[in-house]
Amino acid sequence: MTAAHTPQRTPWLVPYATRTAPAYRMVCFPHAGGSASYYPWLREAVPDEGELYCLQYPGRQERRSEPPIEEFPRMVAAITHILTSTFGAEVPLVLYGHSLGSALAFETARELEQRRRTVLGLIVSGRRAPCVRPRHPVADARDDESVLAAMRRLGGVEPAVLDDPDVRELILPALRADFRLADTYVPEPGASVRAPLTVLNGNADPQVSAAEAAAWHRHTTGGCAIHTVEGGHFFFHADRAAVLAHFTDTLRKLSAGTRDGKPPHTG
Repeated sequence: MTAAHTPQRTPWLVPYATRTAPAYRMVCFPHAGGSASYYPWLREAVPDEGELYCLQYPGRQERRSEPPIEEFPRMVAAITHILTSTFGAEVPLVLYGHSLGSALAFETARELEQRRRTVLGLIVSGRRAPCVRPRHPVADARDDESVLAAMRRLGGVEPAVLDDPDVRELILPALRADFRLADTYVPEPGASVRAPLTVLNGNADPQVSAAEAAAWHRHTTGGCAIHTVEGGHFFFHADRAAVLAHFTDTLRKLSAGTRDGKPPHTG
């Protein structure tokens, strides 16, 4: 097993798996209302040659005292800055985002590629492709009951947490901000990345249809693999072993591409 080293840690980045000489760094972008503490299970999917970091957005958990970011371009700019200033250019990045995090990861990948940073691969889940117009708003960020109803419908937060008035007041500011953040995302027509793209989608996701997930293939010139898995919007809970296997297989293929000098294929 590859030895660990002192991790790169900032308020933005929580390290979950670090190595002395990583072949790549995987960075996780949480969903709306989500935090880094939701994703430590992902470390089980990362082979020994890779590192895993999870973003911690402002306004939650240990960053609760910081004002959350509510403008999509500003959030992408902040994340791009932290990734380029914290990590050197010699180790390529793999970006993974879920739901809102998928859109943030996609736009961050575009920014990184424009700066000539290597994005080895992009993995998205629980999100329709940017080219697909939403059928209806997920929630009205101005209405707390609408936000709470959306979280109950989609899952990801225990119902008991949403029903507890004290806890609810702690998480609502970040939830409101994240839904406003999502509302400010206006995809550029024809936006694309060069990195290979892997899409995971739950077969019972009430928010994303199979066709809406498959449309991600329009947003990359590096090849696109679509995987349908059991479960709803937060399908990680339905068959965790199958989900981990998809991640591990994708990361191994991406890493193999760096070793043999050939473009990686995730399909």
